[in-house]
Amino acid sequence: MSYKNSILLIGLYFISYCNLSFCQNFPPFKTQGTNFQAITLASFLNELNEKNSTIKVKRLNSDSASAVAKQAGMPHLSPLLTYSKGSIYTQQPYVGYTNPSSNTFGATVTVEGWGKRSAREAYAQAEANRQLAEMVNESRSVETQAIFNYVDALRTKLLWQSYQAAIDQLSLLNTTDSTRYKDEFISSQKVLSNDLKFFSYGLLNYLGEPTQTLPLPVGTLNVPPKSLDVNTLISHAQEKRPDISTNKASIESASANLELVQANRNVDFMPGVYYTETPPYTSSGTGYGSQKSFSFILTVPLGNGFIDNSEVIVASNAVTEHEANLASTKTKIVTEINQTYLQYESAKERLKNANAAFKQVSGQKNNSLAGILKYRDVESELIEARAIHAKTLILLERISGNFDVPSLN
Repeated sequence: MSYKNSILLIGLYFISYCNLSFCQNFPPFKTQGTNFQAITLASFLNELNEKNSTIKVKRLNSDSASAVAKQAGMPHLSPLLTYSKGSIYTQQPYVGYTNPSSNTFGATVTVEGWGKRSAREAYAQAEANRQLAEMVNESRSVETQAIFNYVDALRTKLLWQSYQAAIDQLSLLNTTDSTRYKDEFISSQKVLSNDLKFFSYGLLNYLGEPTQTLPLPVGTLNVPPKSLDVNTLISHAQEKRPDISTNKASIESASANLELVQANRNVDFMPGVYYTETPPYTSSGTGYGSQKSFSFILTVPLGNGFIDNSEVIVASNAVTEHEANLASTKTKIVTEINQTYLQYESAKERLKNANAAFKQVSGQKNNSLAGILKYRDVESELIEARAIHAKTLILLERISGNFDVPSLN
């Protein structure tokens, strides 16, 4: 190996070491009777978006709406074919009458009223956009819940490993007190092991897969704190949040539906052509040759649109309703971001104190019983502080419209 490559490897090792959550390497997680498979957060979210049943349903709804939109611009001709035979009498009108038994063929089509076709096409496209926005909104919501579950599982695993590190150190002391604390830690580990299984089953539920292998989160929860501006977060949220996009798409869909309802009040025309053929027949001794004739008919169904405008009122109210929802969502964004920002500032302060305490105890670390117990307590608080900080920061960024996959390493 060249000198240059050696320096590079040493540098990479130093960087990775500095990025560890703690100054020591945790012992590996192990359990009995349960199979775990390590999975990164990014890989888990990719699987979630492919396999989650809720997202699948929303995706199907979006695909269906898109398929409808592609065909919505086609004219609705509604062709009508008719055939009539006769007239046929049950008895002769008079002696010597012969039934002519004529055949009549007819065809009628619908010529839609002015603006119906374009309004229908516009509404179908707006509805497809709304379904797509709802799918994105739902997927982001499911992602956020799944990320929190992942962080909880990772926090539980790290606590288990912290206990294991302390147990390994206590085993070296081999005193009465160390044995008592070791037994307590083993008991706590069992609870944490069950908690980890609980959270892992929750992760599995998001994937909708019955399997004997549980997902095992990886990472250290060492998420660097950030300095954020509330006004910038609010401005970004009102442009990028999927629920804002959903509300806007709902307004556009409702407005297009109003235009469609109004256009549907326009009168349709139903022109038709009829062809009648009468075979030769004899009546009262007089013979008649075959006869052929054409006729034209125009039907204009008037409906109740001239006297009943309730559908227009309902459609108009739907637009107003979605506009009110959009205004409410914008107000909710301001409240949510301000509240979460306050929580994040508290989480940052707790993380700062936990880091300072851990740095201090690391510098004074010794292998005595008191030193081991003190180190584990401070280490446990650091894990909790980092978990709360990570969850609060992730929530703050996602409610602000930033949906990048967070790094938990």
